[in-house]
Amino acid sequence: MLPTVFEGALRQFRTGLYELSAARYPGLRARHYRLLSFVPDGGIRLSRVAEASGLTKQALAQALAPLQAGGYLEVVPDPADRRARIVRRTDRGHEVVDAVLTLQRRFDERWADQVGPERWAAAREVLAELFLR
Repeated sequence: MLPTVFEGALRQFRTGLYELSAARYPGLRARHYRLLSFVPDGGIRLSRVAEASGLTKQALAQALAPLQAGGYLEVVPDPADRRARIVRRTDRGHEVVDAVLTLQRRFDERWADQVGPERWAAAREVLAELFLR
């Protein structure tokens, strides 16, 4: 039952992401939004994104290509080590992350309305304790 519950929540959220893509960010898929979420404001080395995402460097390069082509990310040499590369969000990439955070807030509000704010807050707290340590 638990996998079905998580899959249902993920399916709802993914549908919201696809609606966001259709309305504002054509071509972006759930994996692109996920990759953008790994990139902090100051940028991050490609090797760290590969590590965090679980992708090989080759798979990461393929996944990042549409984000670079769409102007969401840029990959530049690391000033501390020219052999390393840093990935940074562009202004458009920051816009996407802000839009996803807004989408997340809407889902939070929707689910809180469905089960009550106290129950939803408790559920979020338990899930965070289990999975965000």
